[in-house]
Amino acid sequence: MCGLILVLLGAWGALAPYVGPYFGYGFTPDRAWDNTSGRLYLSALPGAVVLITGLMIMMTRSRGFGGFCAFIAALGGGWFIAGSALIALLPASVGNSILTGAPIGTTRARLVLDTLGLYRATGALIVFFAALALGRFSIAAHKDHERFATGAAGVGGAAGLASLGSLGMSSSPTFGQPGQSYSPTSYQPTQTQYVPGQSDYPQEQFPQEQHPASQYPAGQDTFPQEQHPASPEASPPTQTMYPGRDDPFPPAQ
Repeated sequence: MCGLILVLLGAWGALAPYVGPYFGYGFTPDRAWDNTSGRLYLSALPGAVVLITGLMIMMTRSRGFGGFCAFIAALGGGWFIAGSALIALLPASVGNSILTGAPIGTTRARLVLDTLGLYRATGALIVFFAALALGRFSIAAHKDHERFATGAAGVGGAAGLASLGSLGMSSSPTFGQPGQSYSPTSYQPTQTQYVPGQSDYPQEQFPQEQHPASQYPAGQDTFPQEQHPASPEASPPTQTMYPGRDDPFPPAQ
């Protein structure tokens, strides 16, 4: 957008002195498309510079080159503002031949409007939008972070976060994203699992009511008394399998 505005301002600054006499606007000579040294060096050339640099700002993808073009456009806007005063500092043989001319309008208001519209205000707007474009080019874009943050993958702090963002990863990855693979967690058995000489399923992992009846010795109740209380007509509870222990199962190895 700044480049487009600079193109329009450059075209206006370069062509307005040549087209203005059609509408009685501008400076002498009062003839359209009449080329003078004042119109050439104070309007046409700086306007063309601003127009070309505005086109470069619109098309470039380089921050360095775009910033350089914005700086040149700002110099062109400064020349619209102070060009006539700087020309007066040159020797008389050169400075007297490069003049803006007299205003076509005779009133004070027309003098102010002609000076602002053709030189001062146009130059100020060019400097403003050139500075705005230069500030935009001085900001690092996301693609620059992706380009330069690859080598900072192992560095902590802000560099590490920048490299993490440049790789398209987040702190909680989601399966199915490009660049990520699913690695299932391997099953690690516990110490009490599948011990020879014991039941197939340890007591800690499965409730006692899920054990088949074949795991209990013959002559004993299929289920311990504490889980299935005996009815009033049932016989007294049997003794435990292992003397000195209250549970009917051998201890875990």
